[in-house]
Amino acid sequence: MKKLMMLIIAAAMLAACSNEEKNEPAAEQQQDAVKDQAEVGMEEGMEEGLKAGTVEQDYAALSQDEVTVNSKVKFIGTVTAYEDGKMEVQGESADEIVRVDDIRISERTEIVEGTEVIVYGSYNGKNDDGVPVIKGIFIDAD
Repeated sequence: MKKLMMLIIAAAMLAACSNEEKNEPAAEQQQDAVKDQAEVGMEEGMEEGLKAGTVEQDYAALSQDEVTVNSKVKFIGTVTAYEDGKMEVQGESADEIVRVDDIRISERTEIVEGTEVIVYGSYNGKNDDGVPVIKGIFIDAD
């Protein structure tokens, strides 16, 4: 009798642990799709707003403290190193290195060395080594 009872309990437990996913009604799926589209639209609006309000800065302005900390900036250059969300971007000459903290809001795609980029973000001052730092919120790779 105990064995029979144990089998019934085990069968009930296995039946309760089903691997089947419940199908969402079509209305819920449509609402999720509308929410996803709204989030994409909001992200695009943020991107357009940030990009529209930025001022392109050259290395000289960043390195000589001519740019206000936390101001919106745009920097154009070539990626010379990328590791763990931090990259070095070279301006017009080999001496013009800016560090970019990659905090992108949009989809993150890997950026390889040698890629020309346009960094939109905020100027974060200089690090301990005197290198200008930008928080890269949007990074366009060419």
